[in-house]
Amino acid sequence: MLRRAVPPLQNQARISLCTTSQLRTHFSQSFHPGWDANNDSYDYTRGRFLSSEAHEMKVRRVKLNMNELAKSAAESLGFTYSQCARIEKLPDGMFNKAFLFTMQDGTRVVGKVPNPNAGRPHYTTASEVATMDFVRNELSTPVPRVLAWSSKANENPVGAEYIIMEKVEGVQLDKVWPKMDIKKRFELVKTISGYQKAWMSTSFTQYGSLYYSSDLPNSEGCVLVKEDESDFEEHRFAVGPTTGREFFDDGNNVYQYKSAVGLRELACVQNMARLPRSLLGLYGPGTYTPSRPKKIAALQDYLRLLPYFLPTDESISSAYLWHPDLHTENIFVHPERPSEVLGIIDWQSSEILPLFDHARQPYLLDYDGPPATGLDPPEFSKNFDQLDPDEQRKAQSLYLNMSLATLYRKLTSAKNKRLFKAMEFGQTSSFDMMLFAHNLLIDGEALYRARILDIEQEWSSLPGVQASGNQPFPLELSAEDVNCIGEDADGAIEGLELMQSVKESLGELWPEKGIVQPDRYDEAKRLLKKVKTELIAQLAHSEAEKKAWEESWPFDD
Repeated sequence: MLRRAVPPLQNQARISLCTTSQLRTHFSQSFHPGWDANNDSYDYTRGRFLSSEAHEMKVRRVKLNMNELAKSAAESLGFTYSQCARIEKLPDGMFNKAFLFTMQDGTRVVGKVPNPNAGRPHYTTASEVATMDFVRNELSTPVPRVLAWSSKANENPVGAEYIIMEKVEGVQLDKVWPKMDIKKRFELVKTISGYQKAWMSTSFTQYGSLYYSSDLPNSEGCVLVKEDESDFEEHRFAVGPTTGREFFDDGNNVYQYKSAVGLRELACVQNMARLPRSLLGLYGPGTYTPSRPKKIAALQDYLRLLPYFLPTDESISSAYLWHPDLHTENIFVHPERPSEVLGIIDWQSSEILPLFDHARQPYLLDYDGPPATGLDPPEFSKNFDQLDPDEQRKAQSLYLNMSLATLYRKLTSAKNKRLFKAMEFGQTSSFDMMLFAHNLLIDGEALYRARILDIEQEWSSLPGVQASGNQPFPLELSAEDVNCIGEDADGAIEGLELMQSVKESLGELWPEKGIVQPDRYDEAKRLLKKVKTELIAQLAHSEAEKKAWEESWPFDD
C-alpha cells in the first residue's frame, strides 16, 4: 500500500529550481522507459567482501521496478511519470540503496530502498518514516520530509519497500570537516548538542522503536513524558518492536530490555547451525577455540550478574529516541557556513533505549588516541620540538581532536546535566559489562569471563550491590574454573595478536569490516593467501593442526 505523506507540492514551492538554459545543459537525455535495464542498480557495488562474499552480496541485493519507483517519485511532487528526467544511483550504504530523482524543472527527491539485511520487513521502513516525522515535528530537528512511502513490498507496484523524501540541501559534513578550524567545529558541536537537548525534551515509558499506531496491530498509542515529568497519551504514535539490527530487544523496563539482549544472544548461540567466524581474532590450535558451551557460560553469567550492573539512578535509565549513527556522512551543512546544519539523515534503526545506552560523544568526534574523560584541557606534547614534521602533524591533530571532545564534555556538563551523568555511567565497569554482552555471539566470551574475575574484586562498588545491601557475589567458581578461564583468556589474546599481525601485513589492503574497494579485491585476495600460507607453516605442527587452521581461517580462499 502506497502512503502519500503530504499533498503534492505546488510549482512555486518546489525545491532546487533550475533555469531553462541550465536544464538544457544538464539534461541532454530525455526520459525513456528503460530504467530497469541498468541491473547493477540492485546490487551492492561499493566494495567486495573477503569473507562469505556470496552471502554478503545476496543480503544486499534488491529486486525492484525502477520505472514504478520513478513514477512514485514524480507523483509525490505532483509531476507525471514522463517528467522524471534523470535517475542517479547514490553510493551504496551497507543496508540500503538510494537513488536521486530529478524532474524536468530541476526539482530533486531521494528514493531509499532497504536491503534484505536492513531489518524486519515492514517494521524497518514503517518505523523509519514515523521516527522522521516525530523528530522533525515534535523534536525540532532538521530532517527530510517524507513525501511518499510503502512498507509492504507485496502491496505496491515497485516490488520493494521504499521511502521518497526531500533531497537535503547543502553538503555532507565529511566534505568540509577536515578544513574547519576548531572554532567552527565547536560551533557545529554546539548545534548538535542543542539537538540532543531537544531529543531529551520527551521520553517514553517503553523501550523499542517508534511507529505510527496504525502500523502496529492492536495499538492504541503510547505515553510521552515531558521534561517537567508531566505525561500524556499520544494516539498517533506507538512504541513497538525494536528495529535495531541486533535482532529484537525491547521491554517495559530497563531490566527486561537488558535481559532481552542476553536472551537474544543465547538463543542465537543455541540455535544457529554454525557459529559465525570472527574477524577480530584468529583462533586455532594452541590459542583459543570458541565453542557453544563457552559462549553459553558467558551469557548465563551475564544474565545472573545483570541486576547488579544496572544503574540505580532512574533518570539515566529513562527511554529516549536518538539518532543511531551521528557521523559526518549523515549530517548536511551549509557549504559557506559549515557550522550551520541543514539536515540530518539516516534515521533507519533508531531505537528508544535507556539514556545511558545513547550517551556517548557523537561519532563525528571520534579519533584514534586516548579518550577524553575529564573536563580539563588535554596536555600538549611536551617533546613537540624534538618530533619530526610528520610526528608533529600527528601530535597537533591528536591535540585538536582531544580538545574538541573535551569541549563537548564541558558543554554537556553545563547545559545537559542528565546526559552528562549518563555519559559518566558509560565510563564504569557496569556499563562495559552490559555493552560487551551485546556481541558475544560473534566474539569475546573468553575475555568476558576473565573480566568477571575482576568484577568479583570490584563487587562492592557495583550499583546494584550498593542498593541491595552488599549482596554476596552470585557466581560460584572453583579453582579449576578460574584456571580454565585464565587459559582461555590468554589464548584469546594470542588470537587477537595473530589477527593484528595479519592486519599489519596487509596494510592499506586490510578489509575493514571484511570489505575492500573492488579494484583492490584481487590484490587483497592474493596477499591474504600468501599470509595464510606463511602463518599455517609457522603455527601448524601436524597435519591435524594444519587442517584445523585451514578451517578456522575466516577469509574466503
